[in-house]
Amino acid sequence: MKRTLTILFLLIVCQVAAGQTLHYEVIKGSKKLGDMSVKRMLSENQVKYEIDSKVTFRILFSFTVDYESTSEYKYGRLIKEYTHNQLNGSTQKKSTIWFDGEKYTLDLDGTRTTLHETIKYSVATIYYEEPKDGQKVFSPQFGNYLTFTKVGEHQYEMESPDGINLYTYTNGICSEVKVSRDFAKFYFQMTPESLQAVKQKKIVSGNSPVVD
Repeated sequence: MKRTLTILFLLIVCQVAAGQTLHYEVIKGSKKLGDMSVKRMLSENQVKYEIDSKVTFRILFSFTVDYESTSEYKYGRLIKEYTHNQLNGSTQKKSTIWFDGEKYTLDLDGTRTTLHETIKYSVATIYYEEPKDGQKVFSPQFGNYLTFTKVGEHQYEMESPDGINLYTYTNGICSEVKVSRDFAKFYFQMTPESLQAVKQKKIVSGNSPVVD
């Protein structure tokens, strides 16, 4: 009986783990430019995220942007995060931030700075947790906090040095991002399969426990 329950538990865990990846298509007009995936891995008091995207633009000439990010939280506190942005295979921006038990060290393009405040939200978390009006998230890529402003029902704007993003949420999960840049406007749209999983609550919002 105990063996049966153990096997059943492991099967459930495997099924849940397999359903924790959100898939998006990058769309401009009616044309697909690329893909993005956001993976969340949950364990006791810990959550990890992985973001991978590849987008190809053609404006006079073709250029491809690759972005990857990995981050780890424990008890609701960011422990470490790495981001890497490439343009046509060449590094454009790279950042690493880690917590040593007392402070954070941020290495942004080879320049190191220190932060002492607790980081509860970074860019990865916003895909799995709907923000509040005025909520700040830390961006290692810019080395600073960015602020969400509520502009509609389950819609929030966030301005960065690159431009403005408009986030739309379904059941607490980010289902679309409208990206406005000087050179183009495009969308990260959740695929129908991921959207169905969110609506059926096979993938639910929320992250790790909040820091006291």
